[in-house]
Amino acid sequence: MADTDDVASPWSRIVRWLESHAPASAQALNPPATAADIQQLNDSLGFRIPQALEVWLRLNNGSTAKDSRTPIPGGFRLVPHPDSGIFPGGEVFLDCQSIIDHHRQFLRIADDIGDEDYWKSSWIPILAEADGHYGLLLDAGQADGSGPVSAYRETDYAKRHASSLGQLLDAVADALEHRQGGSVLTHGRQADVQDGRVVWG
Repeated sequence: MADTDDVASPWSRIVRWLESHAPASAQALNPPATAADIQQLNDSLGFRIPQALEVWLRLNNGSTAKDSRTPIPGGFRLVPHPDSGIFPGGEVFLDCQSIIDHHRQFLRIADDIGDEDYWKSSWIPILAEADGHYGLLLDAGQADGSGPVSAYRETDYAKRHASSLGQLLDAVADALEHRQGGSVLTHGRQADVQDGRVVWG
């Protein structure tokens, strides 16, 4: 129950703020993930996703409603819409299919370069920047089930960013509601609105 409250409460605050102040960004949110979406995600990853992530996806299945997919050899490339980057680093909240696509791609790269520390099978990408290997992941491989959030970058290995998904969402909700920057969890950025979309500067 704690996982449910820890995620649902701050996410509801974020959505309310977007609907009131940045409607273009709010319109980028997808409807809730279905049971079939969640099952497909679990099957693809090979394990059940943490409860906190399932709760989040069952509220909104990513911020990719305005995005498009371009065919590429071996699959598709997601082309994010400018309204999709609702998080402080400009990251897109990935939907179930995008999580599957990113996870497969990153594991393939790790195998190709022979570096198992580049990406681990228990790492679930949850936020991603439009260009390059940058974003946030949820670590489902912790023995205590804690599910910490780590930041990944093309030029470095993943590093701990937040103790939980709930902590991350709470920091973003606070930054939006109070229009304050400075938090490590929000990259020190402050929210503003341009053309109906949230931008972080």
